[in-house]
Amino acid sequence: MIRIRTATIDDAPILAAAEIETARVPGFLRSHPEEFDVDSFATLIADLESPGQRGRYIVATDAMQQLIGHALLEPMSLKRVAHVFRLTIVVHPGNTDRGVGRAMMNALLDWAKHDPRVEKIELMVRATNARAIHLYQSCGFVEEGRFVKRIKLEDGSYIDDVAMAWFAK
Repeated sequence: MIRIRTATIDDAPILAAAEIETARVPGFLRSHPEEFDVDSFATLIADLESPGQRGRYIVATDAMQQLIGHALLEPMSLKRVAHVFRLTIVVHPGNTDRGVGRAMMNALLDWAKHDPRVEKIELMVRATNARAIHLYQSCGFVEEGRFVKRIKLEDGSYIDDVAMAWFAK
């Protein structure tokens, strides 16, 4: 059973560790493992989930209450684009093909549909991540563009980034 709850600052070390492990797989994340730190996760959780709830940061847990995924919606900072929220979603290693991504996506879209500030959600996904692209399309996201050769891997090869968006109306 997958449960969704609001992230807490106490989750930050586990979330950082999960992203570090995910980043070790070439092409899954843009970041290198050494580019993550626990304090950044704690700061973002506190910022998004503070009174007034600037955005949304959630985690998925399994039946044993172990964290198996995390996701967030963060508004862009400039006033002219504040209606646009950026989506980040990470299914923790060893937890794919269990519906974790869909459960988190459903929870975030439900929140977004009830928050009048959210008019558009944007994301970037590696062109090689067919599983994620399929999930996003099934949730109503459309491709807006492609950034060719955006991610450079250690072996010198490249992966395109696909820009996708969901519109509230």
